[in-house]
Amino acid sequence: MKKIGILYNKFESNVLMITLVIMVVIIFTNVVMRYIFNNSLSWSEELSRYMFVWFSWIGVSAGLKDGEHLRVELLKTKLLRNGLIKTNEAFALLISLVWFLTTLIVTYYGFELVSSQIKLQVVTPAMKMPMWFAYLSVPICSLIVAIRLIRDMVGSVKKMLKKSDYESEVTN
Repeated sequence: MKKIGILYNKFESNVLMITLVIMVVIIFTNVVMRYIFNNSLSWSEELSRYMFVWFSWIGVSAGLKDGEHLRVELLKTKLLRNGLIKTNEAFALLISLVWFLTTLIVTYYGFELVSSQIKLQVVTPAMKMPMWFAYLSVPICSLIVAIRLIRDMVGSVKKMLKKSDYESEVTN
């Protein structure tokens, strides 16, 4: 299972890097075409926009992998001070659980949105690409985030159990 995680992390990093390079090349080419040749690529803005949507959603998963998302420390401080939570791990578990539930909701409604786009056969204006492909980034990447959150919640529970084992050994 660990090897699959490592392979996916590498795949995710490569997709993010390649997508960013392609977006920069497309946008740069369109700027050159527009200002030097007075002619622009009709599809470049649209393709860049949809690539950026995928890039952003995949970036959420990559940020979660590295623990780089913003956290509200004020809430944690208040909960710790008032005794509503006992440890940082408990707070991390609570936040991951709330985020996980939110992600499941976004995944469910994301798939409903994709389904409706498939039924309506909506296409993009310039490239005539099926619109559902752009919307597919929401449920797919939310599902990936949910999997990463499960990993984080298991890690938090393991830390809490190790800490409680250590505390019981010290008190005995």
